[in-house]
Amino acid sequence: MASVQPVTRDQLIAQLEEMKGQVINPAAGIFGPDSMFWRVIRHSASFVGAGRAVLLQTAHPWVANGVKQHSRTLDDPLGRFRGTFTNVFAMVFGNLDQVVNSSLKVHDIHRKIVGKVEEASGAFADGSRYMANEVNAMIWVHATLWEGAVKMYEMFVGPLTAEEKERYYQESKMFAYLFGIPEQALPPNWNEFLEYNEQMWYSDQLSVQAAAQEIGGFLFTFSPILKPVLNRYEIITSLLLPEPIREQYGMTPDTPRSRQLFERNIRLIKRVYPHLPNHLKYLPPYIEAQRRLKGKHTPGLVTGTLNKLILGQSALVSA
Repeated sequence: MASVQPVTRDQLIAQLEEMKGQVINPAAGIFGPDSMFWRVIRHSASFVGAGRAVLLQTAHPWVANGVKQHSRTLDDPLGRFRGTFTNVFAMVFGNLDQVVNSSLKVHDIHRKIVGKVEEASGAFADGSRYMANEVNAMIWVHATLWEGAVKMYEMFVGPLTAEEKERYYQESKMFAYLFGIPEQALPPNWNEFLEYNEQMWYSDQLSVQAAAQEIGGFLFTFSPILKPVLNRYEIITSLLLPEPIREQYGMTPDTPRSRQLFERNIRLIKRVYPHLPNHLKYLPPYIEAQRRLKGKHTPGLVTGTLNKLILGQSALVSA
């Protein structure tokens, strides 16, 4: 097990001050319209891989126990989704003040997420202490999102060159800084970042135990009305997962039949996605941010309505 490296609020503030000095256009935030990060993350197709990201995250015992013991996920999944992505989207698409405010807000929320692992899980002993504001655990959550976003982009939008992936990864380090993760703790380049992910899949750092199983089961059964959609989504998610994680969750195996169903659903999404209007193809906060940079400080009717539906508020990054 890697040595525990908690991040204090003072450490985070010092890192944010250093990061702010690297920002060229505060109105655009830490990335901006010319960044690879916006180019990749803006696509709503990323949410096809959301289940994969969640299950990879909760395969880490610290994450699974933190979610189970401190979150509203099982009682109020929509509220948990909104709480998480309101801050994530503000960090990615907000102006510099919004980015910093969301960073501090998330740190303060995570500061309260401490506890004990409920059962022995891989490298983590029963009763051992976990904390959300810890470098190694945060790197893993960060990695599942940004590796998965590229996977979804290439699946539904188009291929990226090695140079584009490298640029995207170097930009993603700015997001890691918002959690107090120091650059020296991160893999130095895209290829080593991929190696880190693959090593984690096969390591004792990930171990699917009762807390993770409970969250995973809920993910595909939370709404009887949506059961036909969730059944399809479960197959997609299962076959997107690395084999050792899929097996630990006991999900649909990669058989000729399940692969056929997977490919059929992916083909359908690929056929439909390019023809969607921009308001559905791109995330509402991305469209809102583009309007902000043109001097329009309201989200617009369609974007505001979608923001309200998805995030519970009509304006997120318009200021």
